[in-house]
Amino acid sequence: MKNLATLRVKIYADGADKQGMLQMNANPLIKGMTTNPTLMRKAGLKDFEAFARDILQGITEKPISLKCSPMNFPKCAGRL
Repeated sequence: MKNLATLRVKIYADGADKQGMLQMNANPLIKGMTTNPTLMRKAGLKDFEAFARDILQGITEKPISLKCSPMNFPKCAGRL
């Protein structure tokens, strides 16, 4: 079995809980983060823009994908 650190695949963690995302960000095996409206809704988040701005302050060294729903795309497309 190969050592996880030598794998060529990139692992991205999916979430919408700030503390959980920051913990995953500290893991060197995690190469980036993602979130989406469904996860945010399940986490009880109501303000996409505020959450996005907040998490982007804490995760600065790795890529992060912030997905919008098609219904909210015009609202969030040019904001960040």
